[in-house]
Amino acid sequence: MVRRILSPTGAPKPISFYSNGMLVGSVLYSAGQAAINHEGVVIGKGNAYEQAKMAFSFLAEILKDGGMSFSDVVRLNFFIRSRNDIPSFLKVRDENLKDNLPALSMVVVEDLAISDFLCEVEFIACRKD
Repeated sequence: MVRRILSPTGAPKPISFYSNGMLVGSVLYSAGQAAINHEGVVIGKGNAYEQAKMAFSFLAEILKDGGMSFSDVVRLNFFIRSRNDIPSFLKVRDENLKDNLPALSMVVVEDLAISDFLCEVEFIACRKD
């Protein structure tokens, strides 16, 4: 099966040795996306809604680069720092996925790669045939 590394210009370059996305046949895997801009600055410090919106904007770029959209997402994983922020994350999920109801995991973690991150989001998507 053909593999294609995705590096959309609309998403920040990875901060270490990994790909933003990997398309394997008709399945697309994303790396975790968070609220960091192209200059490496964390956006929306302390604001879960703004950080989730930023992460989802990068996920949208990866999907687009793979020829897909949020309607193709079959699994969504959230890593979050506080249970109190769950409503904000779910609001952004609902704004982007609308009627699509992928499998979902939401894991509360002590910390993320950068201490100002409140969430990191990743997906698996499958092109409809």
